[in-house]
Amino acid sequence: MTIHHDKLAYGKLASLSEELSEEKLLQMLKELDDDNENEQDKKENNESAKKLPR
Repeated sequence: MTIHHDKLAYGKLASLSEELSEEKLLQMLKELDDDNENEQDKKENNESAKKLPR
């Protein structure tokens, strides 16, 4: 693979990083926690369904 260094292109690309406020980070953590709880509930429901006699 060849890497070309184009000094003219520097600064023209959009930054991939963004500054996040503490509020935004807390919101993201809450959403991750909610997703984790939903996955845990699904897992528990599947396990309890397997235990039911058919």
